[in-house]
Amino acid sequence: MRRLLHALTALALMLAALPEASHASSLPPLPDESLLTDSVWAREGFASLAYAFANRTRYLIALNVDHRRGVLSGKARVLYVNNDGVPHEEILFRLYPNHPFRRGRRMQIVALSVNGVPSAGQLRDASGTVFAVPLAAPIPPGGALTIEFDYTITVPAGSTFFYVSEPLPMVAVYDQTGWRQEVATKGLDYAYTETALYAVRVRAPSDYGTWFVGALKGAENHGDSTTTYTIVTGPVRNFVLVQVRGWRALSATGAAVPINVLYNGDPVGAQEIAEISAAAFNYFDRVFSPYPYAELSVIATRFPSGGEEYPTLIFVNNDRTSAYRRFITAHEVAHQWFYGLAGNDTLRHAWLDESLAQIAGYLLYKYSGYGGGNAAEEYWSHILTWYNRITTVRPINTALEDFRDFNDYMSTVYGGGAVFLRQLGEQIGDGALIAGLSAYVRQVNLGIGTPRMFFEAVQAQTAQDLRPIFCAQVGIMC
Repeated sequence: MRRLLHALTALALMLAALPEASHASSLPPLPDESLLTDSVWAREGFASLAYAFANRTRYLIALNVDHRRGVLSGKARVLYVNNDGVPHEEILFRLYPNHPFRRGRRMQIVALSVNGVPSAGQLRDASGTVFAVPLAAPIPPGGALTIEFDYTITVPAGSTFFYVSEPLPMVAVYDQTGWRQEVATKGLDYAYTETALYAVRVRAPSDYGTWFVGALKGAENHGDSTTTYTIVTGPVRNFVLVQVRGWRALSATGAAVPINVLYNGDPVGAQEIAEISAAAFNYFDRVFSPYPYAELSVIATRFPSGGEEYPTLIFVNNDRTSAYRRFITAHEVAHQWFYGLAGNDTLRHAWLDESLAQIAGYLLYKYSGYGGGNAAEEYWSHILTWYNRITTVRPINTALEDFRDFNDYMSTVYGGGAVFLRQLGEQIGDGALIAGLSAYVRQVNLGIGTPRMFFEAVQAQTAQDLRPIFCAQVGIMC
């Protein structure tokens, strides 16, 4: 393994020495730092949220999409602030496009500088997802640096649909255990990230639809049939870029913010997804916490895992039954609250977003009037699909890598976690459960929630002692 890591280090050094001319020629200029706090991303009354993140690590990104060659070129200026409370001699970044799940993708660092001085990083894992940037001197708590990367990411050449999640080097989470470097493979989610501000410029062919996390600040058409889009995200956990050609879009009606559905194929299914998106959004927005962003995008496509969540943008599978489309859409919309607003350690406490999103959909069906009171028959049947597959009873608060395999993880977190929360609602009353969920979202408020925070938020809604049920099923408060 040591020999492999030395080889990876040598590769990183060679890549850092490659010429930049062809890489930089098609890139748009980096956005100005002032865009980070521009209010275009925000729903009315929420623009000030960005200022809470203006003195934390921020990202300025320029991307160029070359569909013919199958290459996404990028430049990232990372305005890093050490808010970890300890000095660092190096800063670790995650290159998530290199994760084993992203077959056909490859992110390569072309050039690196720290405060304008050229540097060379080091890959720390065989997959190439952990990239260490050495510092000339330790950075103290509160210290700031500017780190710039030039890089490329392989993408499907000539494709009419692809997306790239986390298309930039992202600062790894640092916690009481140190820099987080896991390459998680037993669950669907592998990226553990913190909320930050992003301003992005993307140059792409004008005949492709370009969708993304955040809101559009402006678009500039060029004479070569390309367009540069300027994007402002506000405070979000991650960024995704979507490219489509020949797809259609429709707008959901009746939602409290604009919801746009991008789809290719069945317009009836897309309309169903738009309707449940609006119903779910309005219910969660009312009972959990107001959604702070200006809009929500829904990508309806054949999606093997059923769906995937990002702040302000979700993917949902439109290739199954109407009942399943409604179920998965409700679940993914719920992630705007349980993951987007109430973040968590997705690798050690995955139930805090997945199980909570599951029960949120059930409460929607039961109390919003959507589905005609069909929560038990239509919605809960999908929960039982996973719950009935449990072969080894585990605490819900099991770390992802401690599960036996993917099915063990899914049955416990998606099935067992939802069943626990339904039982909790039956014990204390659904009203108390909903109030606890709301209190938890509002307390976390774009930070990182913990199992204890959730317990305390729910415990505050009832005189009953909830420690026994949390101990027996979640594995905490024992």
